[in-house]
Amino acid sequence: MEVKQLTLGAKLAEDVFTALGGILFAKGTPLYEREVQFLEAFMIKQVQVEESGGAWTDQGEPTKADTPEASDKFIQAKPVFQESFDKAVSTLKNLMTRVQGGNNIPVMEVREVVTPIITEFQQQPQVLLSLRRFARMDSYAYEHAIAVGIISYMIAKWVKVPEKEWMQVALAGTLLDIGKTKIDRRILQKPGKLTPDEFEEMKKHTVYGYQIIKSSHGLSEGVALAALQHHEREDGSGYPLGLPGSKLHLYSKIVAVADVYHAMSSDRVHQKALSPYQVVEQLVQDSFGKLDPTIVRTFVEGITQFAVGTLVELSDGTIGKIVFTDRNHPTRPMVETGGKIVNLVEARHLSIMRVMEQ
Repeated sequence: MEVKQLTLGAKLAEDVFTALGGILFAKGTPLYEREVQFLEAFMIKQVQVEESGGAWTDQGEPTKADTPEASDKFIQAKPVFQESFDKAVSTLKNLMTRVQGGNNIPVMEVREVVTPIITEFQQQPQVLLSLRRFARMDSYAYEHAIAVGIISYMIAKWVKVPEKEWMQVALAGTLLDIGKTKIDRRILQKPGKLTPDEFEEMKKHTVYGYQIIKSSHGLSEGVALAALQHHEREDGSGYPLGLPGSKLHLYSKIVAVADVYHAMSSDRVHQKALSPYQVVEQLVQDSFGKLDPTIVRTFVEGITQFAVGTLVELSDGTIGKIVFTDRNHPTRPMVETGGKIVNLVEARHLSIMRVMEQ
């Protein structure tokens, strides 16, 4: 049935998915005003409902949703993005196992993994605000690599890196932590806090990564330097060399922002995920001395430009829809909730705690 023609109380005959594949409502859910508002907010035009709930017109003829074409379209409504992401993660995991065994990086195969997911991502850039939904704790390292590659590619575009370098920046993000293949697994998988000696060993992954990338064909010096320098900071407080921002390669500055953003917006062993808006506000704070301020500002403007129409949960528990983002305050948009507009620039006591799956 067309959502606008639903009879209140009608029950769903199939799960309803959001545009990125998350379940919005499960089969059997009765649809009342609140549910209809959600369907409309997520731009869902048709749903399948049980006959007793009004799946037939007054004339007793099938609605469009009952036709085979519409039914097939609905069944296929779960998009392929999650599938593509999972496939990329699985393939990268296999490739990295080979590197762990002593092989050079199979650069062309890594490119083949990254290219299609970047293509899909550019068609749905709003995914940047809901990357958390792809997370699985057991394969976090590989998901992180794919996500950082994608985000780095987008930042490279936004900061106007020459187009011919965009894929190298994506590879720099994807291969950021390649040096961890040389770190003792007991340290990598330790659930508790690392000892000072273990942390010193962990920090060596930057140097190992540089060495591995340098010995592989098809990767630029910038990709190797990104692996070496992505934990360096603008004020010289990072590692392994304590270099200031003026000595850091552009690729390393880009992947550092992508690395921090995805890590903070993901569930990890030691930390629960923050909402993308909490993360970007933290990034803005970190741009004073830690991360490159120009790259941070460009990234925050870029990631929030897709947010209009996004459903969010505010810190007081209300659900609303972003209706306007001010470029001067990109992390504090205007949100429509309960028939009124809340301007988060003025309502400083409120913040966006969660971005709903879309």
